[in-house]
Amino acid sequence: MTNNNASFLPNVFGLWGIKEELKLIHSWYLDPSSINERKSMLPRGLLFFGAPGCGKTLLAREYSKLFNCPVFEIEGNSDDVQKELVETSEKASKEDMAIVVIDEMDKLIHKDDKLARILQAQLDGFKQRLSVLTLATANERFEIPEPLRREGRFDRQFFVEFVCKEETEEALRNFLAVAGLSINEEDIPELVDEFFGDTPIHIRSAIFGASLRKGDACTAEDILDSSYFLHEGIMPKKEDLEVSKATAIHEAGHAAYLHFYARSISYGRIYFTSRGGFTTIQRQKKTSTFESVNERIQCDLAGLVAEELLLGHHDYGSHIDLDDAHNTAYQLVNMEALNGVGEHCTRPAYQEPSGQLSQIKVHRLEVASEKYVLSQYKKTKRKLRRVKKDILRLYAFLLENKKASKQDIARILGPVR
Repeated sequence: MTNNNASFLPNVFGLWGIKEELKLIHSWYLDPSSINERKSMLPRGLLFFGAPGCGKTLLAREYSKLFNCPVFEIEGNSDDVQKELVETSEKASKEDMAIVVIDEMDKLIHKDDKLARILQAQLDGFKQRLSVLTLATANERFEIPEPLRREGRFDRQFFVEFVCKEETEEALRNFLAVAGLSINEEDIPELVDEFFGDTPIHIRSAIFGASLRKGDACTAEDILDSSYFLHEGIMPKKEDLEVSKATAIHEAGHAAYLHFYARSISYGRIYFTSRGGFTTIQRQKKTSTFESVNERIQCDLAGLVAEELLLGHHDYGSHIDLDDAHNTAYQLVNMEALNGVGEHCTRPAYQEPSGQLSQIKVHRLEVASEKYVLSQYKKTKRKLRRVKKDILRLYAFLLENKKASKQDIARILGPVR
């Protein structure tokens, strides 16, 4: 994927596919023939949805500036939001061209269910007048009633998310430039791998946080530590850390599985804190398949398996990974992903079963998921037994260095056989 619109919305990083469509819509609104002859065909509402911090509000506000027309914002801060909505819409409709921006529309509707019907009426009224374009943001698209989301009201709905590592890299390099940081070029790929899947606000906060702590001496490792702090709420402490054999072997097992056998997920770096060891992973694809979920279960089990292969037992800390494997397996069974063993349940598998399931059915689900984890454990053990020597080499490196970058892991484990 390439960025063909580098100069379009320059303050919004990545999101190249969305920018392409927004640029086209912008050109339609600037074309007099579209306004005069094809007015009824123009998109009248654009909805930007996605996780908090993904840049929805920035995208809507930056886009609204391109039209050189009055912009009216509805944030729902007034005592009477219904009145604010109607009055703002009436002001916009008196302009030859206007933009109405509704921030966090899902939350506004949740506070007052009458707002959805009022907003529908306003959007329908805009179609009878001159050009009014409505830009709305939401965290959860499906929290917005379907009649409001249908075509003719919100004609275009954009999932705001980086879809490729190149978009993540663009944001990373721009935030580094804003912070005035110069990072070794060979460290950029590891940072991109680490941040792929994170929101722009997380990337920016990690970089700015590292810059504040370290100043001009800031390194890629400092940025990764800052990212970890944002996720976990504690800074990694590597100095004077005693790395136990079990912890080092455990993390080497995760990395070896990911290096030699995984295709849908890949490893980042290994590091240790006072809370234990961590191997960062990244999903290679946004969509989950049966095979990719199995890989995740086997990856969760790989640390425990490595300890048992090389030490004859596993440490208490492995129970977290084992719980993750069981939860994922339970979900597969629960959603009938395994032929003949599932009992359908509308609640997510990681939550407590609701009263709609009998105790007998709950027991069947638990037994089936335990059997499935055992089968994946055996497969993982057969795989890691073939690469025991590789795990030992990485283990020795970890004991000495207390950490390993992605490049270190690839060098030590060697080519995939």
